Amino acid sequence: MNAPSRLKELAATERPQERLQRLGAGALCDVELLAMLLRSGTRGHDVPTLAGALLREAGSLGALIGWKENDFRKLKGIGRVKALQLLTVMEVARRVLVQQNSTAPVFSGDRKWRRI
Repeated sequence: MNAPSRLKELAATERPQERLQRLGAGALCDVELLAMLLRSGTRGHDVPTLAGALLREAGSLGALIGWKENDFRKLKGIGRVKALQLLTVMEVARRVLVQQNSTAPVFSGDRKWRRI
């Protein structure tokens, strides 16, 4: 689902926070997930607009994992605090991916499955 450009245009039950609570995180599109992280927009740019601009600039949600603070701050509406919050989320995502990859079951030489 594509999020409308203006949060005020949505029925209260269709706003990202309410949809998240009602349907779970898997039901939200990438823009809505980012909007939940950003929490607020700026004057003239509500949070879905800001989240959409962030995704367009990055090219994908996954591309954000490699962004630095200055990359985030290039977007109007993302200051130091929001940039640091986004960096934190991206670092958590990186660590989860590394930990998942390092604990994958492998077949060892003694023909037993083990975790590494």
